[in-house]
Amino acid sequence: MKQKILFLTTVLLMVMSCKNQQLHNVSPKSESYIEEVIRLLKTHSVNKNKIDWDRFRNEVYQYANNSHTIADTYPAITHAITRLEDNHSYFSAANKNNSEEEKPLPVFTDEVVPNAIGYIRIPFCIGGEKEIEHYIETITAKIALQNTQAKKGWIVDLRENFGGNMWPMLVAVGPLLDNGVQGYFFDPNDKPTPWIYNNGKAFGDQELLAENKNKILLKTKAVKIAVLTNNRTASSGEAMSVVFRGLPNVKSFGEPTFGVSTGCQSFTLSDGSRINLATTVFADRNKQKYGKSIIPDVVCKSDEALDKAIKWLENR
Repeated sequence: MKQKILFLTTVLLMVMSCKNQQLHNVSPKSESYIEEVIRLLKTHSVNKNKIDWDRFRNEVYQYANNSHTIADTYPAITHAITRLEDNHSYFSAANKNNSEEEKPLPVFTDEVVPNAIGYIRIPFCIGGEKEIEHYIETITAKIALQNTQAKKGWIVDLRENFGGNMWPMLVAVGPLLDNGVQGYFFDPNDKPTPWIYNNGKAFGDQELLAENKNKILLKTKAVKIAVLTNNRTASSGEAMSVVFRGLPNVKSFGEPTFGVSTGCQSFTLSDGSRINLATTVFADRNKQKYGKSIIPDVVCKSDEALDKAIKWLENR
């Protein structure tokens, strides 16, 4: 019986394959590549349970009409990624021209605040091991410099933080947090994976993902924290916003975030192309899910957020 079912399944796939090739004039090589991509998306996309996959497949093949090489399918693959509607995933083709000089990354300056208030900017985090170590050390040193008994509160500035690696961000801001679960990834099947901070170490479930080897303790920890965001706070920047959600001593100010509060995973395809795919949704410590823009407690223009945060911390 099992052999009969396997035979019928094989025949059905062959019929569907011939149908796709005939209707859209795609080569076997192109079809194989398209099916590779669709299988990947159907298995891992954060929105996989919201998609009509038969309709999705037909639309991708329509865009791939007359594709005879793998490169011919790239516009169809790009379209397929947009049809996931997560606004975070993207396709990087193997033939992409990387010879163009990359634009320099922006540099942001710290704001000036009253002495009774601590201020720390948490910027984007991109780079290898050395860059990550420098990132953590720099933020830790700034916190240590301001670590006095007289602090009324702290400002965590996430404006312009467009993302990167969230785990160094978490251990860098760790002195402002208690140990324990700080948030979650939720997969499409509603399975949570906790973000854990514990004594200078960040874990995704049980996996150690970053460590602050120079961790410090705040002299006055039970103080108010103001979190600043704007519409360029994105991805891992949004994850840091989520980390502070649900805490009784925290209030957020500024603009709604960019709207890609989802976790991504990179997949390399058979031709060397790459898909950076949104596979999970961020949730806060209370398991409130996001996935879109995160709305601050006090909505205001980005350049007004600092002043409003200072007034709140000073009880004015």
